[in-house]
Amino acid sequence: MLKASSFDIRKIIFDNFNDTDVRFSNDEILGYLNKIDKYKELDDVLDFEDVLLKMEKSGMLRPIAQNFNTRYYRLWNALEPATCKACSSSMYFAPNEEGKACSQCGAKM
Repeated sequence: MLKASSFDIRKIIFDNFNDTDVRFSNDEILGYLNKIDKYKELDDVLDFEDVLLKMEKSGMLRPIAQNFNTRYYRLWNALEPATCKACSSSMYFAPNEEGKACSQCGAKM
C-alpha cells in the first residue's frame, strides 16, 4: 500500500483549506490526493492516517469532530510557505508548529 506523502497533504491543505475558520475532513483530502497522478491509479485506499496524526501532534491540525471513519479538522494557524535551506524544496508550515523538518531531505526548518 502506498503512503501519501506529508508534502502532498500539506500542499492540498495550503491550496484548499488554508484558513483557520474552514473545516475539512480526511475524506476531502483523499479526494484531492486521488487527483494526483502518482495516487490516481491505485485501487487501494491510501494510507495517510499516521501523517494526519503527526500533524495533530505538531500543532498544525486540530481535530474537531469524528463520524465513523471521517475525521474533521481545522488549522490552528494558517500555513505559510517555506524553502529548505539544504535542498531548496518548498514546504508549508504553521508558524506555531513544532519539529519542522523538510519532507524531502529531513533537514530542520
